[in-house]
Amino acid sequence: MKKFLAVFAMLTILLTSSIVSAAYEENIEEGVDLTTVKRIAVAMPNFYRTAEAEPTIEELTKLLYTAGRDTSAHNVVSYEEVAAAIRRDTGVDIYSLAPVEAEKIFKANVAKYADSYLIVTVANHSEKPWFFFCLYNSADQNLIYTFSLQSRSIGKNTKDYNKAAESFYKKFDVTSAENLSKEDKKAQEKIREAKENKRKDKDMTYKTGRSKVDLVKKK
Repeated sequence: MKKFLAVFAMLTILLTSSIVSAAYEENIEEGVDLTTVKRIAVAMPNFYRTAEAEPTIEELTKLLYTAGRDTSAHNVVSYEEVAAAIRRDTGVDIYSLAPVEAEKIFKANVAKYADSYLIVTVANHSEKPWFFFCLYNSADQNLIYTFSLQSRSIGKNTKDYNKAAESFYKKFDVTSAENLSKEDKKAQEKIREAKENKRKDKDMTYKTGRSKVDLVKKK
């Protein structure tokens, strides 16, 4: 109940804010060491599609994983992967359950596969949606980190929702790295750069229709 009230209070404050051009806010819960976060599992988001250009809830769930996989220095685990692991280990298919029951089973088992999990809430009642990224400790279900974002440059479409997700992962990487050693920061930056370069290679191949081998030969 305390977690819900805390998140609800944050939503209320931010939704009534007069800042509409571009705003973000982050909060680290007292006593939390973000450097201990290594694996982030993507949970089913709180989202109801209100515009045709927006992704479906299934597409948004996959998008949240892909954005982290491509941009974050952390290991991001997809909802599909957790669901498959739960089905393998318990025999329960959370895809066949009602949303409330599926969430309950997800939370009860996710600690086996990731040390934290991410729940995203999208408040899309207006033209420019608010995004609320809430990161929880998988072991005790406690809220550990929150990041909220709204911007005039982010509208109600799949491309911009992906932009918002990448903004979260990049910001979390920076914030969580503040207490890392220089060596660990360098290692984390290398991981991030490798992911960025890999994504650029994929985009280039897709846009040109040429294989990576051909691109290398051309250079």
